[in-house]
Amino acid sequence: MRRIDEGTYATTHKMGDFEFGRDDYAPMVVDWVKRGEQSAHLEDVRDVAKRIAEPGDDASLAEPTFRLGVYFHTQGDDTRANRYWQAAQRLNPDNWNYYRQDWSFTPDEAGANWSRKFQELEGKPYYKPITGLDGAD
Repeated sequence: MRRIDEGTYATTHKMGDFEFGRDDYAPMVVDWVKRGEQSAHLEDVRDVAKRIAEPGDDASLAEPTFRLGVYFHTQGDDTRANRYWQAAQRLNPDNWNYYRQDWSFTPDEAGANWSRKFQELEGKPYYKPITGLDGAD
């Protein structure tokens, strides 16, 4: 099955001039449910396995580093929490989850922080293209 990710919605959504989501995913799921292994949207498990990459050392270290930030936040030590969150973001700058979680604790600044980070992409896709659908192989 084509993988679902955070960029997959049942329909396209608009927020001002910004558009996100897609209209083609839900029909693919319906086709897969109806046709099972005969669905054109089912990928061979070997092909999927070839594309799965092991995270590098920095990306592997980013997750426990981020979780330490969450721990310190729950203990009321936001100074230390922010240090760990920023370290996780440096270790794995392509992982938007670390940024979004961090921004969730400062909702008044979240929109501006997201916009700034999005602008830094400079045309690079916000969501990783779905293999076989978005011109990605």
